[in-house]
Amino acid sequence: MPLGKAFVAESEKHKGTCFTCSPFVGYIMLPPGNAAMTRRSKKHSTLCGVVLFWNQRRKRYERKGQLVEEIAIEKARLECESDKDSRALKNKKAAVIRAVQDKAYIIVFAEAIRQRYPNCPANRENEIAAHACEKYSGRVGRTANAKQFDGKMIDLAVEAHIRHTETNYDDQFGKGKRKREIRTDVKLDINRILKQWRHQ
Repeated sequence: MPLGKAFVAESEKHKGTCFTCSPFVGYIMLPPGNAAMTRRSKKHSTLCGVVLFWNQRRKRYERKGQLVEEIAIEKARLECESDKDSRALKNKKAAVIRAVQDKAYIIVFAEAIRQRYPNCPANRENEIAAHACEKYSGRVGRTANAKQFDGKMIDLAVEAHIRHTETNYDDQFGKGKRKREIRTDVKLDINRILKQWRHQ
């Protein structure tokens, strides 16, 4: 696909074609954000096109919604309206379960941090674990390897904590330095503290 242009694809793996050349002229754009509407409108539409836009900052195409028939959106809306209470209750129960699981996971993750870094200051392992495991944050605690308590991922979580709490890393921004340069400046301090916390 030529960079910088908008394309529509007939599936997630489809390379895409320009909108005017696609069979979706006259279809309605359904923005993302409502999983039930997305799933149900796709089910009711003869065709469904994934809309991709070029993100200049990230230099990549990103999904921005889907093109479906107007009648499909209306059918999906009616279905969502009819079972919104049951879906809300289901989502609420799921949220409670996730909260319990997250709390239990943070406790075990903190124990793994303490085991790997026995000289870590008191209660600091709990702070590191909670921060690393925050929902939807993309932090290391939410990756598959961290859930298996991979040593390297634990190290990354502890290193990130030290970088922001034990060095002047954050204070150096806005002073003409690049992020990579700032990270290099504090690397020795981070390694020194890592060694202290891990030494038995």
